[in-house]
Amino acid sequence: MLTTQQETMDLPSSNVLKYWLQDGSWFAIRPSGTESKVKFYFGVKQVTENRNEKRLQEIQTNVMSEENTIYT
Repeated sequence: MLTTQQETMDLPSSNVLKYWLQDGSWFAIRPSGTESKVKFYFGVKQVTENRNEKRLQEIQTNVMSEENTIYT
């Protein structure tokens, strides 16, 4: 689930969208610097490695499913 929390970060400008989820997991979307494609990055924060793998798969599946509906 996405949150509506916003925070200011003192980082160099870049073309990145980063979304934090309520459980501390996150995903980021940015254009490739060398190719005409978009890159996705995922991070999870769970208690065990098994839960990390399960949560990572869940987030990747949901994000990529939404991405496919946008570009098809």
